[in-house]
Amino acid sequence: MISTYSNIHRGFLQACSLHGTMTVKDAAKIMVHLFGQYQPNDPIPDEQRLQELIDQINPKLSRFQQKIVLLESDPKQPNYVVFANLSDSPLDRFQTAYPAGELSFFRVVLHELATTEGHKLEQIEWLNLTTKIEEGRSLTKSRAEELLSEWVGAGYLVLDEDGIGFGPKTQVEFDRYLLNNFPDQVEQCRLCKEVLFYGIKCAKCSVSMHKTCAKKYFKKVKNCPACKKAWTVALD
Repeated sequence: MISTYSNIHRGFLQACSLHGTMTVKDAAKIMVHLFGQYQPNDPIPDEQRLQELIDQINPKLSRFQQKIVLLESDPKQPNYVVFANLSDSPLDRFQTAYPAGELSFFRVVLHELATTEGHKLEQIEWLNLTTKIEEGRSLTKSRAEELLSEWVGAGYLVLDEDGIGFGPKTQVEFDRYLLNNFPDQVEQCRLCKEVLFYGIKCAKCSVSMHKTCAKKYFKKVKNCPACKKAWTVALD
């Protein structure tokens, strides 16, 4: 454990700020490099040390309304480390970066993902969303294809064999927006009460939880926290 704020913390914060979104694997490589540079005599840290490092950095960021989040994402996607700016509405930042038609398109994408079961869209549906943009605003299908690549690269969306889903940056920065605007479609984890996009469900009552929350809970309890029946869903 690092007892004082050090160059390891500063270096890791700088990397998070620079990249915005990283896989846990990539973030762990950076952490290992920093330990090797500044504390070469210490044991090589593993991925579990990431949360400890993040917890030590975040108090320094709170006054700037920023935080680093270790995010459990879609079970088919890697987990991520996300540098989040919470100082204003994320849609306000989109408004300064994109013209009205593209901002309207992003709103449509959020709506469709929030209201679709499993929060996934088939890639073929992407171009059809351009027809749902607010009246008086337009977007070419070629630009929609460019935006898909751009937003995946920025971490706002993910694209895999199951289609298009919420990216890690959207899950962190738009969580309250989505919960407030789509309360019947966006769930909260039964255990931590935070927004839940991709988690695990009880086989008996379909209550949802983050996998990391469930792993901690079931170390002590073997029954579902909702229906109280024996938990049977694999956690790995």
